[in-house]
Amino acid sequence: MSQSERVSFGTADYVLLAVMLSGSMAIGLFFAFSNRNQKTKVDYLLGGRQMSALPVCLSLFATFQSAIAILGIPTEMYTYGTMYIYNIASMFLSYLVGIYTVIPLLYPLKLTSVYEYLAMRYESRAVQLFGAVIGVISSLSYMTVALLAPALALETAVGVPLWLSIILVGAVGTIYTTLGGIKSVIWTDVFQSFFIFVGMFTVLIKGSIDVGGPKEVWRIGKETGRIVLDEVDLDPRVRHTVWNLSFGAFFYWLSTHFSQSSVQRVVSIKSKRDAYKVFVFAIPIIAIFNLVLDATGLVLVAYFHESRCDPLAAGYIQNKNQLVPYFVIHTLKTLPGLSGLYISTIFSGALSTLSSGINSLAANTVEDFLSRFLRNKSESIVTTTTKVFVGIFGIAVIGLAYLAKEFQGPVTQITYTSLGATNGPLLGLFILGATFPQANFIGALVGCSTGLATSLWMAIGSVAFGHPAKTLPPGPTDSCNTDYIKSWNTDDYASNWTTGASSLMRNITANLNVSKPADLTSFPAVTKESLSVTLQPPSVSESDGRHFSLYDVSYVWNPLIGVLITVLIGLATSLVTNQFLARKALPEAKLLFPFSRHFMHSRVYALEKNDDELKDMTNY
Repeated sequence: MSQSERVSFGTADYVLLAVMLSGSMAIGLFFAFSNRNQKTKVDYLLGGRQMSALPVCLSLFATFQSAIAILGIPTEMYTYGTMYIYNIASMFLSYLVGIYTVIPLLYPLKLTSVYEYLAMRYESRAVQLFGAVIGVISSLSYMTVALLAPALALETAVGVPLWLSIILVGAVGTIYTTLGGIKSVIWTDVFQSFFIFVGMFTVLIKGSIDVGGPKEVWRIGKETGRIVLDEVDLDPRVRHTVWNLSFGAFFYWLSTHFSQSSVQRVVSIKSKRDAYKVFVFAIPIIAIFNLVLDATGLVLVAYFHESRCDPLAAGYIQNKNQLVPYFVIHTLKTLPGLSGLYISTIFSGALSTLSSGINSLAANTVEDFLSRFLRNKSESIVTTTTKVFVGIFGIAVIGLAYLAKEFQGPVTQITYTSLGATNGPLLGLFILGATFPQANFIGALVGCSTGLATSLWMAIGSVAFGHPAKTLPPGPTDSCNTDYIKSWNTDDYASNWTTGASSLMRNITANLNVSKPADLTSFPAVTKESLSVTLQPPSVSESDGRHFSLYDVSYVWNPLIGVLITVLIGLATSLVTNQFLARKALPEAKLLFPFSRHFMHSRVYALEKNDDELKDMTNY
């Protein structure tokens, strides 16, 4: 079947999609009616603090490895190559560090909202509210992209209008989360994780068979310039290197462990020992997940080169984020039901992120913003109020996702950019307070404000004024139906493959000596004798010799920059203002990271403590 022919869902595809959606709804209804004694806030938001390690681990996996990753990572491989694989190292490191920081610091505090820690540590409600506002904005941004992704997928697969897809997924997730609380969220995540892994492995195996096996996938990947694993350039403008993905991205992933969605699950576990297991179990699960998606991206490259019809270059699709679902429905077209299985995989990732997010936002609302108003209210009123806000946030995310329907950039980079600008300074706020006993509320507010302003300035500036990284050339189109091939000029093509002003066509003509855009339809065949060196675009630092600009710094560094500015400015401000504060209360040792508790002897900060008090605190 030609790629120009429309591939439609069959009965089996609709059945599998319906099973996933109805199954998720059924789990929500089950916990809503089987736990009618779920009358307290702790029961509804934390499962009575009696959850087990494995379900929580799968829930965290499904929340943060969402539809964004399922769609975005293969597209990343296709557009920019395999350097992104080093992101696995930063994830691995973040979980190891989380074992020694997040769990021993936050689990014993029995929090409902992670931002309660900020109020306890800095003895300031202003810091708590400031952190909560940043966290809410960050969560809304993440959920918006995660909900939009499957809508794009379904629009590509079966032509369902984008608005209908957004409402369908958003409504299902909102309803079962509102009814069932955190137990519903966690157990639907477990159910959805099954769809995610089965769908991913099915597409990888079937796609690899279609193009001739792993060796052929690797060969085409090498010859088209996709397989690059040795980029060690120290230029911070290079989009992906071993250094920025292994170290810079670490701070992005560490920030997710200090998010409300993550901490709310950690503190819902019945024992501290089980909480450690969550992080340990997560490492191999996430590593396998990412490796499968990386391999899927290479299979996608091989498939379009072997079929000699790149759907984006041919104009069959208009958005690069639709490459994966387009590939899936064509490679699985001969196996009834499997296209529906993979679309269910994407929906599962989106539903998990949405349900976790709106549940967490409701927890922030009642605990951080309305705690004083609800302080003397009955548990039933507090729980009902929480459910109302779950529904409100669900509706809000549906609206935001629809408004964001036109975005063209790679979903992985968009997520890193938008979240990194907020998560970096917020992580810095926790690191500042948990590492340095000298830090005070003035330093926290000044440092985080400065870090946030800088991160937002860099993120917005990079989109508005930065030079986008060069993308790899698309596949051939000589076997496409020429009646469908899009008529475009150089600037049209660039806008389809980049998010800024640089022209990919100029990159292609410079590297391949192609004189006209029309030559795209006559790409040379990919053979074992093909030369891949001409297909590899130069890095930013090699290509144009322009002056250094902060707007061109890789998006991967943004979270680290936010952390450093927040911590350094916050600590300096604290050390200065401590001299003018009448009360220099030493923070409790339990509010510091374990490795920082020996700093309790700080002569700078503990001026009013006698030796006995210091000894008691350090032996906490």
